[in-house]
Amino acid sequence: MPDIYQKSGYLNNPFRLFYLEDLPGREYAYHYHDFHKLLIFLNGTVSYRVEGREYDLKPGDQVLIPAGEIHCPVVHPSATYTRLIAYISPNYFSTLSGECDLSGCFSHALEAHENLIRIPDYFSGSLYPVLQELIRTFSSEDFGTSFYQKLKFAEYLLLLNRYLLKQENQKISLILPTANPQILQILDYINAHLTQDLSIDKIADAAFLNRSYLMHLFRDETGYTIGKYITEKRLYLANHAIEQGVSVTDACYQSGFRNYTTFYKAYRNKYHKSPKQARK
Repeated sequence: MPDIYQKSGYLNNPFRLFYLEDLPGREYAYHYHDFHKLLIFLNGTVSYRVEGREYDLKPGDQVLIPAGEIHCPVVHPSATYTRLIAYISPNYFSTLSGECDLSGCFSHALEAHENLIRIPDYFSGSLYPVLQELIRTFSSEDFGTSFYQKLKFAEYLLLLNRYLLKQENQKISLILPTANPQILQILDYINAHLTQDLSIDKIADAAFLNRSYLMHLFRDETGYTIGKYITEKRLYLANHAIEQGVSVTDACYQSGFRNYTTFYKAYRNKYHKSPKQARK
């Protein structure tokens, strides 16, 4: 039986775009990426779950998934699920002009726990024509198509960040998700103490919940166990640290693991290579 959720997708370029259509009712497992993900929802009846929060999508919605956040779409059996997806390396933004930080929308999503941007006039505004140009690049054989796609994608991110900043300056709230407040409290506590000594009992005490009730609630609401969630989050932190040049041993303990052997086995099982191989 496969893991309830897993690391999904690999990215060897600064960014990649996918225009996808899936049949209604297809099931997806919980997963996460080592890169950012932007999903532009175009059609279907879909709910999107991100770190204990659930959003009911409408055409034109922008779903922002920062690297490392566990997520899963729930596709209902009524219409074709159509979307454009962008996989974006965290290093992509450093390749652009230093005049503006186009990663701001992902920073906001991570810090504010707001993964959905809903633009009321999306299909009549400035973003949609850029999206249409991006979609055309998938079938175009014109000279310079690859370069043109890079330009239009940067333009799309620029306009999206402008919209978000305008909303923030006007103090307009974004779309609130459906969520169990207890689960959000638990997730906040886990992520705030991820690099420290964590146990079920400590989490239960912090949430003022019975240990057994906590474990069942967490799995019922999120689809995975507390222990598995903590391990995956720590592996993401460790892998990121290793890629930044931190020694394997330091990455192990800095990410919250208390035993190197446990870390090594979990890392090899997840990434199908040893931590030292990841440094090469």
